[in-house]
Amino acid sequence: MKTIYTLVLLVVLTGDMSASAIELKGIVFNGTTRRPGAGDEVVLLSPSQEGMNETARGRTDSRGRFSLPVADPQLTHVVRVIHQGVTYHRMIEAGVKPIAVEVFDVAQQLEGLSALMDVQRFEATSDQLEVKQLITMRNDSRPPRTLMNDRPFEIQLAPEAHILSGLVQVEDGQPLKQQPVPGDQKGQYYFAFPIRPGDTRFAVVYRLPYSGEALIEPKMRNPLEKFVVMLPKSMTFQPSAAGVFEAMPGTTPDNVQGTAPLRPDQVVAFRISGTGTLQELEGRRQEAQSSKADPAIRPGGGLAPPIEAPDPLQKNRWTILAGMIVLMGVGAVYVVRKTRLPRPENSVRVARYVPSRVVKKQPTERQMNRPHRQRAHV
Repeated sequence: MKTIYTLVLLVVLTGDMSASAIELKGIVFNGTTRRPGAGDEVVLLSPSQEGMNETARGRTDSRGRFSLPVADPQLTHVVRVIHQGVTYHRMIEAGVKPIAVEVFDVAQQLEGLSALMDVQRFEATSDQLEVKQLITMRNDSRPPRTLMNDRPFEIQLAPEAHILSGLVQVEDGQPLKQQPVPGDQKGQYYFAFPIRPGDTRFAVVYRLPYSGEALIEPKMRNPLEKFVVMLPKSMTFQPSAAGVFEAMPGTTPDNVQGTAPLRPDQVVAFRISGTGTLQELEGRRQEAQSSKADPAIRPGGGLAPPIEAPDPLQKNRWTILAGMIVLMGVGAVYVVRKTRLPRPENSVRVARYVPSRVVKKQPTERQMNRPHRQRAHV
């Protein structure tokens, strides 16, 4: 990907050295066909606390090039490219520099789609269980394409589940609020959200009636998927089969249990009991409420506090911490000064049980795509 971006940027720089100080130039590259993205719609947006304001619009030429006027080059902007009904975004910070945006062709069915990890957080009172779940999906299609159909990603919850919120995060981009849509059967929901090449994280928060204990039976979506369970130390965790889960000390202040990549014949069911609140999330709730500073501009920050020393999660640490980021929304407030934006038979049916409260000013799908109201413009 980086090599492609370097090449197309070089084309823009060498071919348009006369660019005006108030004109943004760029090129769109089709990662599926490995050709210029000709005829794609390009929109220049200015982010604000209320959402996105369109400031300019155009189309790419036969060589994938575009040019958009910039009223104030010192402000942060977002370039949106619409290709076959799916949107791709690039954040442009202060200054006007040539950019490259990679897009992909759309497919209604796709091979190379798999679940990498299912992270589930549990908090409970005497009569209610709140479940916070984050599923990381990887689109490793060859050639790379975007999966888009009526139900790209499905999740099956308990029939009595009450959904509180949902979020989607593409790569390490800005988490977007998106409520799961009820399906045909009780407890069935789906996200009408295109799955682009790379990693996409789907999060949902819901509550269940609780009598002090519950049997959780996650469904494996594909071989080698990993599961991580987080619950307060005041609650009890008991796996149904020995040797499947292993404690992961030092990951968070709470009780964290994880699996290695699983075989299809392994049982990942477990029983939880007791009550309590996750110390990890409670600390971040208090931090978000007490801090007046913008988390997005902390040293080493971004979407969350900086990650420092290595721990037992190693390369999976970010995947798990991203769950907290998506679910809590800490540091995910859309700011004008400095923000980071994104990287039927084939639907993925997701397991049972699952993220916490959402930041009030977090952008919604409708705000991100205004004035485009089509569902696929995400």
